[in-house]
Amino acid sequence: MKSTMNCYECGHHIKRDLAKFCDHCGSSLEIKLKKTSTQKEVVIKMEDEIDQAANLFLLWNSAIAAAFVFYIIHVMTDGYLYLFLLVLFMLVVSWILLLTKLHDLASRYHQSKKQFILMNFGLPIIGTFYSFIKLTQK
Repeated sequence: MKSTMNCYECGHHIKRDLAKFCDHCGSSLEIKLKKTSTQKEVVIKMEDEIDQAANLFLLWNSAIAAAFVFYIIHVMTDGYLYLFLLVLFMLVVSWILLLTKLHDLASRYHQSKKQFILMNFGLPIIGTFYSFIKLTQK
C-alpha cells in the first residue's frame, strides 16, 4: 500500500513514496520551518511614564476634591446621592489607575513590591502621595 503525500504549497496529492518535489508546482516537499517573527523592542522613555503618572495623579486629586464637594452638597440638600456615588466611583477608578502606573514605575526603579503594597494600602492617601513624590523625583 502506497502512502500519499500532499504538497505544502499547492495541496496537490503526490503518489510517489520518495518524491522530493511536487509534480504540480515544483516546490520542495520537505517540512519547512516557519520563520520566527522578530519582535521589535519597544523603547519607553521614563519622562513619558512620569508625565502619565503626573496626569493620573492630577485626575485622582480632582476626583478627591469633587467627591468632597458632592458629599457636602448631598449632606446639605439630602439629594444628589447618585451624583456623589458616581464621583466616588470615579475616585476609586482613578486611584487604581494611579497605583498601577506607580507600581510600573516602582518596578522600573527596582523597589520592593512588599514595601509598595504596604505603603499604599496601609495608609492609602498618605502612601499614594508619598509614592508619587518618591517615584517621580528620580
